[in-house]
Amino acid sequence: MDQTKVRYNNPKRARIVVEKCPVDHTGRPCHCHTEGQVFEFDFERCPSNFCAAAFHNLWPQLRVLELGGRHPWDGEPNVTRVACPDPDKPTIFRIEVWEAPEK
Repeated sequence: MDQTKVRYNNPKRARIVVEKCPVDHTGRPCHCHTEGQVFEFDFERCPSNFCAAAFHNLWPQLRVLELGGRHPWDGEPNVTRVACPDPDKPTIFRIEVWEAPEK
């Protein structure tokens, strides 16, 4: 077993992009987001003006990428997609991470 110690106190930087924002059966779009919105993520805090229910759904996948992991369904490294939990308007978010420059 590899005993190499990995430091997790310097997570990757993250960006959340609203990829798809469909309308529901009444023709209403998501009340919080629009396609193309971009949010920078500050490791511990929900971005300002971001839907709390959606963020709660994104959090586990976001943490995996931030700390260097990857999901089996990810098509490319450092990128994953997560859906909002609203079954009528399943907004799709793309999470992207990259290495923060050394200080």
